[in-house]
Amino acid sequence: MVVREIVTLVPAAADIMLEYGLHCFSCSVGGVETLEEGCHMHGMDEDTIDALVEDINDAIGTAPKRPQTITITSDAARAIGDIAQKENRVGEILIVTVDEQGGFCLEFQETPLQGDIDFSCTEGPEVRIFASVLTLGRIGGATIDMRDGRFKLDLPDEDGCCGGDKDGCGCS
Repeated sequence: MVVREIVTLVPAAADIMLEYGLHCFSCSVGGVETLEEGCHMHGMDEDTIDALVEDINDAIGTAPKRPQTITITSDAARAIGDIAQKENRVGEILIVTVDEQGGFCLEFQETPLQGDIDFSCTEGPEVRIFASVLTLGRIGGATIDMRDGRFKLDLPDEDGCCGGDKDGCGCS
């Protein structure tokens, strides 16, 4: 995986990389370079790379568990369907990923990646969204909604919409 993707999906990986002397996550090359490439550029041997990967995997294993679900509101499903129609993407699926700032991105693809989990809206089952287990580790339990002309990702543990106070937020 590319270094920035790892840090996006596993925020603790940045501190672990620092312990190994890697600053790739803050470097422009971290957006295109894999972890292995970064390690080799810094002269790391295979045993050290294996230890680094093991430490990152341990961080994944000890991260707080999030539900392996995503809810798609009917408003979001309708908006996705409209976009698919306008862009001639009907029948394709959406992949949801997390960006470097902790936001999310929806991208049409013809097929999901191996291991991605399928979610749909009960009112609009033709709209299918897929997410990886790592993505769900960051946004699992979230609701994708359409409000104020924009897609919104509401995490259940955030204050305000939809976490602590659903009144008036428009989530279903």
